[in-house]
Amino acid sequence: MSDSELADQSPRDSGVTLIEILIAIVLLAGVIAGSMAALRATTVSGEIHRDHARAHAWLQSASDILYAELKTGCDGSQADQGEQAVRQAYDTVIDLEVKKPSDWQSWQLQVVQPVKFWNTGNLDADPDPEFFFGSTCDPNLQLQAITLQVKSPSGRIIETVEIVK
Repeated sequence: MSDSELADQSPRDSGVTLIEILIAIVLLAGVIAGSMAALRATTVSGEIHRDHARAHAWLQSASDILYAELKTGCDGSQADQGEQAVRQAYDTVIDLEVKKPSDWQSWQLQVVQPVKFWNTGNLDADPDPEFFFGSTCDPNLQLQAITLQVKSPSGRIIETVEIVK
């Protein structure tokens, strides 16, 4: 073909059409939106994992200190006040001796009600007594079940552990 024949033919469109540009923009927007959603999910899950790790470490530290602390007895004259006094004594130990994570508050770790005491049932009626943890506080009893609970800054329960001392 000669140069004049090539000049007479209509040149092929060497650019892009508006439809192609719009399709490219839509595809890029979809990729970016998917990437942003994945980034958001990763950030949220990382924050939740960090809160759980802090809560677990704080709870472990508190349970170790509380377990090593001497057992707080009750007078047994008033069961509710006896249990409440024991719980408040353990809460005080936790507040004073357990180092809390930065930007967390003392209310987020607490002894949850009730502290349970090792009791026996049916001693008079049954030769085989039943042993269980109950709410009756007896100064002669040897075991206590104490439940510690850590809450997130939003107030949701993250971790709970029970200590028997």
